[in-house]
Amino acid sequence: MPYDYYDYFKKQTKNRHFTEVSDIVKEKIWSEGINFKLSLEWLKIEDKIRIKLYQNLRYN
Repeated sequence: MPYDYYDYFKKQTKNRHFTEVSDIVKEKIWSEGINFKLSLEWLKIEDKIRIKLYQNLRYN
């Protein structure tokens, strides 16, 4: 019985409509919220600032 579901899923992944819908669901529903994305961007900026500050304090 589990193999029946596996075969069915393998056939569905080759279906163009199935892949389009699953891509839309992954992009729109399962993606992180805007606050999470902004906080990740801010963390990257903070890391760059800290590295520059460290380099300036260390080598000047």
